[in-house]
Amino acid sequence: MSMKNVLKFLGLFIIVLSMSSCEDSSDDLKYQPNVESGWVQFVEGSPATVGAFQGAQTDIEIDVNIQVPTTSKDLSIFYTMTPVSGDNPANYFSNDGTLVIPAGSTSHGGPDNNTGFDYNYLGNLVFHLSELDGVTLTEPMIFDVELTGTDSSQITAGLESEPQYPVVKRVVINPSLDVFIGTFSVDEQFIAGVNAPLGLSDFFGESYQVELERVEGDVTASQFVITNSDGFDTYFIDGAVLTFGLDGSLSFNDGNTDTGDPVVGLFAIHTIESSSYDYTNSVLTATGPLEGYGDYQFVLTLQ
Repeated sequence: MSMKNVLKFLGLFIIVLSMSSCEDSSDDLKYQPNVESGWVQFVEGSPATVGAFQGAQTDIEIDVNIQVPTTSKDLSIFYTMTPVSGDNPANYFSNDGTLVIPAGSTSHGGPDNNTGFDYNYLGNLVFHLSELDGVTLTEPMIFDVELTGTDSSQITAGLESEPQYPVVKRVVINPSLDVFIGTFSVDEQFIAGVNAPLGLSDFFGESYQVELERVEGDVTASQFVITNSDGFDTYFIDGAVLTFGLDGSLSFNDGNTDTGDPVVGLFAIHTIESSSYDYTNSVLTATGPLEGYGDYQFVLTLQ
């Protein structure tokens, strides 16, 4: 083969190799190279509801997944805050409905598209709880954050043909739990079975009263330490930690179980099947079986 033909062959080989490389890159990215198109969404698989208690020392942060290969200019992502119940978040938060993402920042490359790149950027939508300082919430503030679009005609909020890409996130901010600080009476009894309607106090001739104080240094503002009042018998193990759930539930950690169930009366584990707290009356209630003795309930009421 002449040198001229060899050069032609090598040139053709390089062109074919280059075309093959471009096609592979395009297949990996699911976009044509250099095309700034795609969508924004909330992270798939993340909780549909996020929240906090008023007074928490952490902010509510919501990651926004930017499924775009590249952005050559700053990208503005638009969102709304729609009240569901309670106070309107627009009356307190400085969020203006626009999240600006710096040019070049994207979270498209990742394990779901075979590029081999790690996620290196997620837009961060933040609600600063400190903006509620001095505000008295009397009920949960519940609102929906919805991504509505961007300032690029090629970048949408979600994909209409792919509804699994979430664009709505619910936010719940519960009122401060300060109303549960203090001394509580303990009303307890079996509510079904042969022991009903008697309680442990009837069987053992005991009386119960407990104190609730905040756990020092708790950044979630959701935890309390329980002690038994002086002069009263032991109901909860001293030092047990009570955690309030954003969903209205209660869980206990006294070092004896890892299920959120407390030992009561130094007698048996109370398996809590349902629980609740009432802001208005400062009442805590928990119901469930008492370790083989029947269905049982305690009610703590602020004195």
